[in-house]
Amino acid sequence: MKILLKLLNLRDESGATLVIVALSMVALMGFATLTIDGGRLYSEKSKLQKAMDATVLAGAQGLRTSEARAREIAEEVSEENGFKVSTTDVTFPTGDSIKAAKEVNVPMTFARVIGINYATVGATATAKVAPLKKASGVAPIVVEEKVIPGVTSLNCTNPGNKHGNCGFIRLGDNKGNSDLANAILNGGTYQSGQPVDTEPGGMGETIKNAFQTLINNDKGKIQCQKAETADNSCDRVITVVVIKNWEGCKGQCERDVIYLASYWIKEIKGDEIIGEFIKRVGSGEIESGTGTGIGEYALYGVKLIE
Repeated sequence: MKILLKLLNLRDESGATLVIVALSMVALMGFATLTIDGGRLYSEKSKLQKAMDATVLAGAQGLRTSEARAREIAEEVSEENGFKVSTTDVTFPTGDSIKAAKEVNVPMTFARVIGINYATVGATATAKVAPLKKASGVAPIVVEEKVIPGVTSLNCTNPGNKHGNCGFIRLGDNKGNSDLANAILNGGTYQSGQPVDTEPGGMGETIKNAFQTLINNDKGKIQCQKAETADNSCDRVITVVVIKNWEGCKGQCERDVIYLASYWIKEIKGDEIIGEFIKRVGSGEIESGTGTGIGEYALYGVKLIE
């Protein structure tokens, strides 16, 4: 700085100009480094974080099968997003969570002038899987807990078994079969711990046609033709409300929702919905706890917790 001041005091200003230009170039290089290289680091960090989020959200769904399956899915999804995780990058903090952490080297441009060729950025993400507390798209059907998962028919041939009804949820006053059919096609929102009213009566043709429509919608979807391969893309996979029991119920009655479950529909046969319960991960609000005591076939959801 002293040299600069001396040069600035000289009558010959050419030397001062050279120094000012040189210092300006250094400053410009610094700004360029911050702008170009800093922007690249920010962009790469953002892409890496999104990739890790997607990795654990997908991998968590595999936890319903095993940690090995969760790891396999995580590796597949991370590779699709351009940041494949290794075995050591994926861990399982708890039995219902999966964590992915990864670092990558980002090549520098202007920072190479000062000897920095690469910079490291990292990202971590953790997702938890737990029973859904609340979900939309739920069919207006009530199922008794004790029949899950063994029952292969939601039987309406003898409503007396369910104290006067087939297990359909009452949608409100003066609601008929067409309203119930529409609710089967589009679903409603239900939550564990909240009461629902059951609807006395059997299963009319309008309701049967609604279930058949769901089956027909899956024509051409190979994965939907079997329970073991059916997924969230299948209309014939419905979510139903699970209650504790029918004891004390006569006709229309109120029951609390204890959890939600998934049912794959094979066919409609007479007044029966033939199919089976499946393990599935859907979207919605998950329970705050671990789900201890909730049925193994409860509908689960996934949430990022880190």
